[in-house]
Amino acid sequence: MATADKKILVLGVGNILLKDEGVGVHSLKELESYNLPSNVRLHDGWVAGIDLLEVIQEADKLIVIDAVDAQAEPGAIFRFAPHQVETMVKGHKTSLHQIDLFETLKIAKFLDKCPETVIIGIQPKLIDWGLELTPEIRAVLPRVAEIVCQEIEMS
Repeated sequence: MATADKKILVLGVGNILLKDEGVGVHSLKELESYNLPSNVRLHDGWVAGIDLLEVIQEADKLIVIDAVDAQAEPGAIFRFAPHQVETMVKGHKTSLHQIDLFETLKIAKFLDKCPETVIIGIQPKLIDWGLELTPEIRAVLPRVAEIVCQEIEMS
């Protein structure tokens, strides 16, 4: 499938109420200023899980941007496949009915509707109440956008 024919979904996830935890969503705002191809869709996934199944199934390639605690320097950027980052996630469910992004990807795979997926993870500095990213994390947003654009070009 040619790049222009591929439906590419860039999914920014995270909680913008918890400072650097929201880096995925803040990255989408950075990407909005780029001249992206018409087959690329930016989507704010916030902290949604199973609600993302429909939008994920429509994509041929999924690029997820999220905060990932890799025990690295704040602002470090990583590229992962879903199975590599799933073990690092420390999600705490408040309900047995709560389904996170990785479980949603497993469901999509089970339904044979899971797109090629890559995760761009950013090491947060501070996850605490607040709407703004820390300066260290805000400073890497242009680099995150460049990496996402490279992923789009490689599709």
